[in-house]
Amino acid sequence: MRDLAASRRALAEAERAMDQEIARSMWLAKAADYAVNDAAVLVGGAAVNLHTGSYRPTDIDLCAYLDPEDREAMSEVGFHNTQGDHFSYTFADGETWLLKSTDTQVDGDVAIVVLGEQDSLTVISRDSVVVDRLIQASDNTKITFDDAVRLGVALGDTIDWARVEAEIEVRHSLEPGLGLPRVLRRVRQAVDSSL
Repeated sequence: MRDLAASRRALAEAERAMDQEIARSMWLAKAADYAVNDAAVLVGGAAVNLHTGSYRPTDIDLCAYLDPEDREAMSEVGFHNTQGDHFSYTFADGETWLLKSTDTQVDGDVAIVVLGEQDSLTVISRDSVVVDRLIQASDNTKITFDDAVRLGVALGDTIDWARVEAEIEVRHSLEPGLGLPRVLRRVRQAVDSSL
């Protein structure tokens, strides 16, 4: 539900978090969530950063349906609509961060992260973000493979590997050409050798 005052408050929290990149990304995502009618869910690299506790510069990906009123509301609170569902936000310290709505529906489970007394953010769950990174790594590039391994190492024993494997089998039955079981095996071997 759109709440522009709360969106501006979340942007102020993001401004205060200038030396805490993960907190800054979450508050920026929450500001967008408050600005749009649909519930926004943090996904992608920013979700990986949150779950791993380590920051790698990335744009902030959200799952949320945006209509013209949502885009206008985001612009009203300070986001710059660069194209379609792509936005930028320039902080007072001069940093410009990118944010985009990548899809309208989350592909997986979600979790709630409490940001403050009256604020929480919906985020793709740990196991679902692992599945997402494995799917990304099916492109056979070093960067996506390393990202999947980084996530696996950072999350360690908190990953429900049996659940991830079951989801990979479902995905494999739908898209066997991706070779997801092979990707999972390679990532697990790399994770295990790193621990």
